[in-house]
Amino acid sequence: MNLPVKVVCKAYWPSVKKFRWLAFAMVGLMVLTVLNKAASPFLFRSLINALTANSMESVVWVLCGFVALHISTQIIWYLYDLAIAFFELKAMRDLQQRCFAVVQAQSMRFFENSFSGSLVTAARRFCNNFEGITDAFAYQLGRAFFMMVFTLAVFAFEYPGLALVFAIWIIVFCSVSIGIAMLRLKRDLLAAEKDSKVGGAFADSFTNETTVKAFAMELAEQQRFNGVAEDCYQHLKKAWVFGIGLIRVQGVASWLFEIALVSMLVWGWQAGTVTIGDFIFFQTYGLILIEQMWQIGQVSHKVMKSVADAKEMAQLFAEVPEVKDAPFARPLVVEDGKIEFHGVSFSYVDRETRQHHDVHDFSLQIGKGEIFAIVGHSGAGKSTLVNLLMRYFDVNSGYIRIDGQDIANVTQVSLRQQIAVVPQQPELFHRSLRDNIASARPDASEAEIIAAAKRAYAWEFIEKFPEGIKTLVGERGIKLSGGERQRIALARAFLADAPILILDEATSALDSKAEYKIQSAISDLLEGRTCIVIAHRLSTILHADRIIVMEKGSIVEEGTHSELLDQNGVYAELWAHQSGGYINE
Repeated sequence: MNLPVKVVCKAYWPSVKKFRWLAFAMVGLMVLTVLNKAASPFLFRSLINALTANSMESVVWVLCGFVALHISTQIIWYLYDLAIAFFELKAMRDLQQRCFAVVQAQSMRFFENSFSGSLVTAARRFCNNFEGITDAFAYQLGRAFFMMVFTLAVFAFEYPGLALVFAIWIIVFCSVSIGIAMLRLKRDLLAAEKDSKVGGAFADSFTNETTVKAFAMELAEQQRFNGVAEDCYQHLKKAWVFGIGLIRVQGVASWLFEIALVSMLVWGWQAGTVTIGDFIFFQTYGLILIEQMWQIGQVSHKVMKSVADAKEMAQLFAEVPEVKDAPFARPLVVEDGKIEFHGVSFSYVDRETRQHHDVHDFSLQIGKGEIFAIVGHSGAGKSTLVNLLMRYFDVNSGYIRIDGQDIANVTQVSLRQQIAVVPQQPELFHRSLRDNIASARPDASEAEIIAAAKRAYAWEFIEKFPEGIKTLVGERGIKLSGGERQRIALARAFLADAPILILDEATSALDSKAEYKIQSAISDLLEGRTCIVIAHRLSTILHADRIIVMEKGSIVEEGTHSELLDQNGVYAELWAHQSGGYINE
């Protein structure tokens, strides 16, 4: 079996196994539909032989058999269609849930190196193509297989010589069809990859539409997208033309088979070994066999295309997430909020930007309730430290402990529940304001959510909306201003009530009036908590208990604001060269 087929089958199998009772019912009813269809030629032969013998009583009984056959056919097919529908619906729901869980389990590096649009396209194709593959098996491939087995059994019993010829032809036909389909699979895999890039190009442009409009980039973006679409078209064209050639080859093979069948029956009739009833009987079965073989040929390339479309996401099921819980991982218990970095080294290169993220033999201790600030030029390692503390990435060497517990040995969920983060650029869901605040603690009451919004001074703009806290914020919060989005992020932190707080210039998007309002609220939030502040404006960390200055992943200076100024080193230079209150990058 080709590797992509194995990968896709392995990804689909748990969902199939979960609803195996429906799958067994489907296969059982499939066999009944085949037997139902296979009974028709027997009745036709009996009818012709009865008419030839002028036996009207036998004719009546055969006609009654036709009536019973057609009634049973309708009942069996009704049950068969229901079994297929329920199996596909349940399995596809399970696949969607598993697919979402698998993507969510991936590390931050995976998301940094993946287009969200491409991921959505791949996930949609993975789930939808299960229906196509199941339909192909249920209505064509599976029924064709059982019909071929039954037909060959009938031929072996009635006309052994003909059965041998047909068996050889079936083996050759299937081998050639599968071989050609596998060759097309390579083209389909490339076409699927290009299709994902089309989805990524759509999402990349549409989610940055403000930038496109601001810089009048419509024409440039259209030309860029046209290039991606043209590349996809060329690969699809190659796959489709190859598939059309496959169908024609199979058509010629089916035509040769039919000529051989008729020739052998004519020879048998001339020899007196085949009656007119036998002639029609074998001809009917032969045509059924040709129809089934033709269906195999027709559907094989569709199945291979579905496999190619599903493979991209199916591979993700086989991969182990870069960051995962240890088998013995325990929930993190935080009492004091002490943080320790010991001999930490970490290095990786962003695949897209080629930017290095490095920390070398880094050691640091942050005490209970300490307000700790990190400053430095872009790329110094400030965000890398926070990412390591959140365990978005695993360290290459050394360890990070919180209250003496190695974060590599605790569950990721419990770790992140103990840390509230207010990023410089908050990310919001296309959901209500309430849901966005409650994402920090989904079990919070309405009163707690409103209280958090008020403490973050977000309630003053929330209550102005006609829908209030139920207002939808738009994709990524596009309906809100930068300052409003940041206040929602602050409200999340208030609601989370975590013992450790990370502020990435949490007031940078606020105007002076709003910033003044919430500085006291932030002071209340910091009370009794360990806080790490990534500072871009040094004026915001004047009262920090301790400040470190980082360069190239290492600490070059450490102390309070006044102590660092007295050292007249890197920090003093940053302070002197700030432009508009920010570090001059």
